[in-house]
Amino acid sequence: MEIYRSPQSRKQAEQPRGIYYSRLKLISGVVIWTLATVFFGVLTWQSLPKSNVWIFVAFITLASAWMFFNCVTALGKLDKPVLLIGRDGIRFPDGVLIAWEDMQENLYVDQSYMGLPVLKMVQIKTTLAKPRVKKMRVSALAMDSDEYMALCDSYSQGGGAPATR
Repeated sequence: MEIYRSPQSRKQAEQPRGIYYSRLKLISGVVIWTLATVFFGVLTWQSLPKSNVWIFVAFITLASAWMFFNCVTALGKLDKPVLLIGRDGIRFPDGVLIAWEDMQENLYVDQSYMGLPVLKMVQIKTTLAKPRVKKMRVSALAMDSDEYMALCDSYSQGGGAPATR
């Protein structure tokens, strides 16, 4: 049974939906990674004269500085959608569009260890020659796995965006 929609709401539902970064998640990431970089930087500095442990701690410091840099650069892109989900498929930030009919598997991977989030990413396996698998980290997006999958289901079946109240 088809639910009646006005032409205006039908046109709006057929438009692609942009998924954006969450400002709160990015700011908290900047704070956390700043503290981690300072902490591991101090540990590196203090372990320099003692042994070769400083190499390992310096590696951790560089990794936390890289995560800080990723959060700061994403804060500059809050006005641009990270993912565009529409009737034609999913468009990624690098311009790659994967059509619904080219997808073999569409997963939202959400891994945690003892309650701490470790990895959140979207992984799409395709029938295309390139890319065979498209992955993207989505831990800072303003959407969870249930919302992502519901949105993909509604657009892939041609229904447009789900009704919101």
